[in-house]
Amino acid sequence: MKRREFIKKSFLFLTSLSLSNLFKNNKNISFAEEKESEIYAAKGLNIAEITTKVIEAMGGISKFVKRGNKVVIKPNIAWNRTPDQCANTNPEVVATIVKLCKKAGAKEIIVMDNPVNPWNVTYTVSGIKEVVEREGGIMKPPVEWITVNIGGEVLKEAEILKEVYECDILIDVPVVKVHSGGVVTIAMKNFMGIVKDRGYFHRTDLHKCIAEITKYILPKTKLIILDAIKVMLTRGPQGPGELKELNMVIGGTDIVALDAYGTTLLNKKPEQVPHIRYAAEMGLGVMDLSKIKIKYV
Repeated sequence: MKRREFIKKSFLFLTSLSLSNLFKNNKNISFAEEKESEIYAAKGLNIAEITTKVIEAMGGISKFVKRGNKVVIKPNIAWNRTPDQCANTNPEVVATIVKLCKKAGAKEIIVMDNPVNPWNVTYTVSGIKEVVEREGGIMKPPVEWITVNIGGEVLKEAEILKEVYECDILIDVPVVKVHSGGVVTIAMKNFMGIVKDRGYFHRTDLHKCIAEITKYILPKTKLIILDAIKVMLTRGPQGPGELKELNMVIGGTDIVALDAYGTTLLNKKPEQVPHIRYAAEMGLGVMDLSKIKIKYV
């Protein structure tokens, strides 16, 4: 073998070996087509039962909430609407999660939102305050804020709820609806309720801001549960709108996959929703429905 050919082959071998070790040792490096995700779904008329089934299928609440944890549960409580109008998260879904967190030994279980309508109205009219307090949780008003560095392209910084900043575990519990500006409002858009100035999102780039606040808060968001008991097909997010009764609860940890699947319940496609596309491009989860495995429990 000639010296030049030997050097060339040695270089190619060493390069191949280095790349192999790089991909082996760095789990963050992957090709999109190789990614897959799992979400869990249960259907039935007993809301507490199907919510519990989904969480148990994911490994049980103790997989996510440890004894002594400070937990914040973030439902959608944005609107002065009753439970039967389904503009807010179903109260019994929230109550079940509070009950499970308490059983897991959480030190403090806070339920809160920064609603569009006055919080002291929406907390009560939504039916959420009553059931949370029944199960031993604490409803807190959105009055204390901390400025944090988001580091996004559009959302550089934001004032977020102090309780969310300080908690050990954030549980995201949205209701599945269409949205006049955001196309849909599911798990990612629900994070607008942890931000003080939601108007900034609308004044700049709504979808980019949603994806960027999601990237910031996702490390703290250990569990996501979608309320799809009745989904809102028209006149969202506030309604009243046309409702479709699905009697489903869906759970997982991949927020992009959950939102992608949620769009299908609203007769839409994830590609139609810019913030889902942005989040997928940012590596926050799987958008491709063919790569999302739905486990019915």
